[in-house]
Amino acid sequence: MEKKGSEKNRHVVPWLTKAEMDQVRDYLYSMDSSLQGVALDRISAWRTRCTDSFPVAMDCTADLVRCQMRDLSGQLTGEDLIMMYGTALVRFVNLITERQLKPLCVTFNRPSNTSES
Repeated sequence: MEKKGSEKNRHVVPWLTKAEMDQVRDYLYSMDSSLQGVALDRISAWRTRCTDSFPVAMDCTADLVRCQMRDLSGQLTGEDLIMMYGTALVRFVNLITERQLKPLCVTFNRPSNTSES
């Protein structure tokens, strides 16, 4: 049975509506730390709904905002903040690099060696 054109492009997302996702985005970029906390809580809930296919970009953004909130709150020492920011930035760079390299990836077929015993 062939899929209809509209069914081919469908994919499952953890948010209920686009408005909910837009609200979380606005809260993440808000200067109010309580709104950022609400957004991070919502993203954590979304992550549990959609563990295998959660958008990595959203996850990385949440990590960076979480680092910023902890930094401003003074909860962590300098070394802990360095580790937290470092991990978040490495994940972000890996995401960008992966997306840039995917079109360049080529699979090489290794010749089978039948003379080995």
